[in-house]
Amino acid sequence: MLFPLILQRPMLSTPTLPRKTFAFLLGGVLLVGLVACGSSTPMAPASSASSALESAAADSLLRQVKTQIREATDKGSLDSLKQARAWAKQATGGDRAALAHYYVALADYRMSNRLPEEDEARRERVIEDAIGHLKRATEINGTMADAWALLSGCYGQMMGMNPMQGMSLGPKANEAMKRAKEHGPNNPRVWIIDGTSDFYTPGMFGGDKEKALTKFEKAARLAEQGSPDDPLMPSWGHAEAHAWVGVAHMEAERYDPARTAFETALDLNPDYGWVRSVLLPRLEQQAG
Repeated sequence: MLFPLILQRPMLSTPTLPRKTFAFLLGGVLLVGLVACGSSTPMAPASSASSALESAAADSLLRQVKTQIREATDKGSLDSLKQARAWAKQATGGDRAALAHYYVALADYRMSNRLPEEDEARRERVIEDAIGHLKRATEINGTMADAWALLSGCYGQMMGMNPMQGMSLGPKANEAMKRAKEHGPNNPRVWIIDGTSDFYTPGMFGGDKEKALTKFEKAARLAEQGSPDDPLMPSWGHAEAHAWVGVAHMEAERYDPARTAFETALDLNPDYGWVRSVLLPRLEQQAG
């Protein structure tokens, strides 16, 4: 299975942000625009001004979504992920539609890893929703490596829940990952998702945990090179890459490098609940 129970982090509650955030942001942008224009400055045509204001409001909303998904992932909050998904969906009609669809899917992807493993029907619905949004994202922007990589990962999760669909979903997952590497060869999230596929695929079907480790280490190196120029674009993965390096070492009973990797992940993100509350305690238990 591509993403088993090890990915499920403790369910810690965190307060959701106000539901009227989008309306508030749009109102704030309108107010700033009116103050900035002044009586002596000619105003832009109504349609252009309205479009610019709507775009600014959508950008503000997506910035909020990105932050919410990161914090909800750290804390393991299903409710906060649901809220982030709802906000992202509000932005799917704007000029950042591909990115908005991606964030809807990312929230789904994170949620699926927090739902009980036995609740397979619900997990399957969440992944199906993610796949639909990622397909739409890649239709709008065919060069979006993050969307292709996440699509490959979601196909992998679906195969884990429905092994009989491997014949049809396997080629789709491979094709999506091929596109991801084509458009984002230096994208650390591409290599994290590709590495998890190697890690959880049975050896008889081409899986290889040491090969996965190599990809996780590559992802960690790439993530050190910095964040994207556009602050709205995905930038997760630095701490997560080190967490996966630790998981691979722990699986091979190399406990010292596993501990080092987990500590590095926490140095990068002290709020990383999966490492602090799940992986490190598991390491201590296994290492004795």
